[in-house]
Amino acid sequence: MNRQDLLLNGIRKKIGNRSLHDALTESLHISYDAAHRRISGKSKLSLDEALTLSQFFGISLDQLEQHQNHLICKKSTAVTSQSELAAYLQDAYFHLKDFSKEGTFYYSAKDIPLFYTLEGSVLTKFKWYVWLNLLAKPEEIKPFDQFYIEQSLAEHAKKLQQLYQDASVHELWNDSTLNSTLYQIDYYYESGLIQSHEALLLLEDLLQLMENVERKMTEQSNFYLYYHELLLMNNNVLVQNTATAKLFVPYTMISYLITDDSQTTKESEVYFQRQLLNAKCLNTSGPKDRLQFFAKNRQRIIHLKTKFTFI
Repeated sequence: MNRQDLLLNGIRKKIGNRSLHDALTESLHISYDAAHRRISGKSKLSLDEALTLSQFFGISLDQLEQHQNHLICKKSTAVTSQSELAAYLQDAYFHLKDFSKEGTFYYSAKDIPLFYTLEGSVLTKFKWYVWLNLLAKPEEIKPFDQFYIEQSLAEHAKKLQQLYQDASVHELWNDSTLNSTLYQIDYYYESGLIQSHEALLLLEDLLQLMENVERKMTEQSNFYLYYHELLLMNNNVLVQNTATAKLFVPYTMISYLITDDSQTTKESEVYFQRQLLNAKCLNTSGPKDRLQFFAKNRQRIIHLKTKFTFI
């Protein structure tokens, strides 16, 4: 099989039941007859056409040489400002919108899942404040009470939150999932950038978040929470439906590399399934495990809260 046939077969796998003729006319801006000649092998794809198809359908030309370990990835929008964060959320929605009501999410929660910091709470404001500060120059950092969320950012966040709410979700947590947020609250207080009353509000939001997660687990049939005592999480996210799948791998604070390579996403699915088998599903493991998990996390929040209560 020649390279042109391999590329066309790769496109067939990407588009599922859609017409290959339509896919080529749309992506190359050619006539139906011209598309037919290329599909039948009567005309050869030019180098520019092959590159266009590769980029349009996310197929690495290296794969046509059948190198098993080569992979093509896209990356999320870089973030250094609120406008770029809004574009990041809009881009995330674009990548995930096909996985809403009929999709399944697997989330390895090294930190509180991004989708819980989209609600417009004080905690939402703080997490976005932290992300932007860590990506900003030192002289650009302002106190927390001088940070305001732009309206466009809140609108994109709401759409993304609803998408996650509608999907079937499997979240993997461990004992360190809350750590970074607790450390961030303490760090910014010690740095003088948040006040004690603001820290208390943030910790109250964290307690409310844990209550919401517990209620979601018991009330929603499409949400599953797992506790893994040994696995170190990495914030990888795998999303899939009956037609396709995508893997999101973090490479900076909130930026991701994104691939829909079928072999890679299949390997990731196998890995996630094995970890779920080795974890406790708190939906089904019994009330004792569930109560212990949430009591432990609440106690850690309350422990830090005492620091600010008596200041």
